[in-house]
Amino acid sequence: MRRLTLLPTVMILGVLSGCVSETTHWSGGKPSRDLVFKPSEAAMTRMNLGLEYLQRGDAEQAKFNIDRALSQDPRNPDIHLAQAYFYQSVSEFDNAEKSYRQVLKLAPNHGDGLNNYGVFLCSRERFDEADAMFRKAVVVPGYVQVADTYENAALCASRNGQPQAALDYFKRALEYNPAKPRSLLGAAELLVEQGDEAGALDYLARYQREHQANPQSLWLTVRTAETLGRVAQAQQAGAELVRLFPDSEQAKRFLANDY
Repeated sequence: MRRLTLLPTVMILGVLSGCVSETTHWSGGKPSRDLVFKPSEAAMTRMNLGLEYLQRGDAEQAKFNIDRALSQDPRNPDIHLAQAYFYQSVSEFDNAEKSYRQVLKLAPNHGDGLNNYGVFLCSRERFDEADAMFRKAVVVPGYVQVADTYENAALCASRNGQPQAALDYFKRALEYNPAKPRSLLGAAELLVEQGDEAGALDYLARYQREHQANPQSLWLTVRTAETLGRVAQAQQAGAELVRLFPDSEQAKRFLANDY
C-alpha cells in the first residue's frame, strides 16, 4: 500500500512583528502614530510557528504555539486544522478527530479540511467515511488541490481492496494534473494487476516523458514488457534498474528472475 499524502496545512510562515500594524493620523497639525495589535494576524503567526516547530520535531513548542493561536482566534478553521494535524502527528487520534470535526463545523466546505480528514479516516481504516470526505472536497468551489484529493481517494480505495475504484480515481487525478507521477505509476500498476499490460505501458511512457526513473517505474516496465514479449525493452529496463538502484528490492527480484 502506498503512503497517503496529507496535504500541507502550513500557511506562509510569518514573523511575530507582523501582528502589529502602524497607522498615522494628524493631531494638532502634527503626525501621530498608533500601534494596533491584530489578534487574528497574531494567531496565524503563532499557528505557522507551531507547525514549523512540529516539522523540527519539537512537539512541546508546537503545541504551545498552536494552543496560543487558538486562544487568539478560536473561530479560525485553519488553526483547528493545524491542531488536528498536530494531534495526528503525535498519535492522539481522538483529539485529532475532535479538531477535524471542529474545522468542518466552522467551515463545512473547507477543502483542505475535508481532504485531510479523509486521509485521517483512511488511516483509521474507516474507508467509506474517508471516501465521503474526498468526494465532498473535490466539489468545493475554488478548491485547487483536486488532483491531490483524487489521488488520496485512489490510494484509500486501493487500501480498501477496491482496485477498479482506485484506477478510476487515479484517472480523475490525471485529468486535473496529467503529469502527476504517483497517479501515473499507480494507474500503471493497477492495469498490470488487471492483465492490461499494453495500457500500463502507455502510462509508463507518459511517466518517462516527464519524470526520472525510479525502482517502481523500471520494475513495472520490466514486468509489462516481458509479458508482452518485448524482451529487449524488458532487459534494457532491468539493466537500468540494476545500474541506478542496485540495492532496491526490485533490482534483486530482476536479478533473481522473480517476475
